[in-house]
Amino acid sequence: MIDQFVGFCLRHRLSVIVVAFLLAGFGVYAWETLSVEAYPELGDVSAQVTTQMPGLAAEEVEQLITVPLERQINGTPGLFLMRSTSTFGLSLITVLFRDGYEDYWVRQRLLERIAQATLPAGAAPSLDPVAGPGGEIFRYTLESDRKNLQELSEIQRWIVIPAIKSVPGVVDDTNFGGFTTDYQLDLDPAALDRYGIGITDVINAINNNNANAGGGRVSRGDQSYIIRGVGLIRSLADLGSIVVTQSNGAPVLVRDLGKTTLSHQEREGILGKDGNPDTIEGIVLMLKYQNPSETLKGVHAKVAELNHQLESEGVRIAPYIDRDDLVKMTVSKVGRTIAEGIGLVFLVLILFLGSPRSAFVVAVVVPLALVAVFSLLNLTHVSANLLSLGAIDFGILVDGAIVVTEAVLRRREATPTEELSESEVKAAVVQVTRPIFFASLIIIIAYLPLFSFQRAEAKLFTPMAYTMAYALFGALAAALALVPALARAPDRRLSQSAAQMPVRTAHHLWRGGGGAAGGDWVRRHGRARIPARSRRGIAVAAGPDADRPVAESRHRHGQRPAPRRVEASRGLFRGDPDRPQRRRHRSLDHVAYRGAGGAQTLRHLAGRRIEA
Repeated sequence: MIDQFVGFCLRHRLSVIVVAFLLAGFGVYAWETLSVEAYPELGDVSAQVTTQMPGLAAEEVEQLITVPLERQINGTPGLFLMRSTSTFGLSLITVLFRDGYEDYWVRQRLLERIAQATLPAGAAPSLDPVAGPGGEIFRYTLESDRKNLQELSEIQRWIVIPAIKSVPGVVDDTNFGGFTTDYQLDLDPAALDRYGIGITDVINAINNNNANAGGGRVSRGDQSYIIRGVGLIRSLADLGSIVVTQSNGAPVLVRDLGKTTLSHQEREGILGKDGNPDTIEGIVLMLKYQNPSETLKGVHAKVAELNHQLESEGVRIAPYIDRDDLVKMTVSKVGRTIAEGIGLVFLVLILFLGSPRSAFVVAVVVPLALVAVFSLLNLTHVSANLLSLGAIDFGILVDGAIVVTEAVLRRREATPTEELSESEVKAAVVQVTRPIFFASLIIIIAYLPLFSFQRAEAKLFTPMAYTMAYALFGALAAALALVPALARAPDRRLSQSAAQMPVRTAHHLWRGGGGAAGGDWVRRHGRARIPARSRRGIAVAAGPDADRPVAESRHRHGQRPAPRRVEASRGLFRGDPDRPQRRRHRSLDHVAYRGAGGAQTLRHLAGRRIEA
């Protein structure tokens, strides 16, 4: 099946190249829409049950609220761990669930069980927003030269927070700092004593007169009038006009019992920033599993809109923590690493393959593998992060392409003056396709244990395993489908000057072009290794007996007489104007050449060799 696939791609190589360009375009689109995070979301599927009960001590909160809720939550499907905290006026229960459970499903189960708990009057448990530990994406403060802190608090609660919460992907905008405005009534004890009224009477009177009442309709002919009672307190004057009781037939109003003022609740925290000791901020939380880049784009657009709207009032939203900066740094770092990796791979390929065109054919696999990564990550809804993208190994990706390219180049060098046919290219590639396929498959299988991780480990390493598997798949597909067509198409006739450059360099060194010191070093060593791979042949002779006559050296070692001429394997010196003569290499017995990147073995009369 692999052979048929390679043959099909060679027969339709133009279509394969067009498809590669189309996939590259889709990869760019996938990168633009891909969810890119600075770091993966490590939090478990969890929920927090919060209950406020002002006035209760921590012991009563534990006995009356926390313990009853815990008993009802126990037994929730998928429950993994539960822990609670009880403080003055507050009960907080954190519930963790096993992997595989959906957030909204477990929250619905929690709400069903919480509703069955028996709690004190006024206790209303609630769940936290659906946001992970890394859901905080944006922080800002309100700044103004004309508004005081209380006015800024009103703008924050009634204008800014509702607008930002309307952005897709934002689950909450939490306020910190500022004031909470309320109407206050300072009662006069002497007035209460004079009219014989208690504080409870005043509270009941205010509660009973702070509501709207629904009515009916009064019909007059063809028209109807809606009747309703309006009683909500809208100003300090409305609060002061409430009737509490009567004295000697005269109503006793709230303003007769004390002083009404517009103030704020008792503050339990304060926020300072830079040189401002008292300011107000907002903390924007992102909905779990959302794309932070897209969400931040909406937040930035809404902040710009609000700044334009509040400019006439002298109020400005000043961001001071923005996840977008970290995401941009991550993308920039990954992009620079990828560019440097591709450039380094290209230079190394030029050095070892000896041909820029061949190096380009191999290096083109790297961007195509990245295209496969971005496309498949987008299709499978897996987010990318610095850890997963940074784990891509370019050396592994180009291995298959190098083997395929060397197989084609070997056929070229065998017949450098003849044009390669499609059948010859296919025959060369088919010899290496199965090893390449199974080698890549083995590497992909090596990442399978990462998918067995659970909880935080799974969220940390699973995206990396997906990324490497997709990259290897893309590199394998490009090596089998595109590289054979490109290896044949750019240069169908082998350039002799490029092909013989390593050979000529070796000849030049052997003839003394490298200097007396270089020639003496080669002759002194019976075995040497040249730490470089070349797709060309290399002809070097070395050994202490290099200058001895052939017959003398062979009889000395008890060998048969030397042949009358030097034999070179097919294609090594073919067409070379500087073909070595017998008299220049009298000590050579055999030159074995095994194609691109293979080993070249040179045997001289002493039985020693040089391997390159």
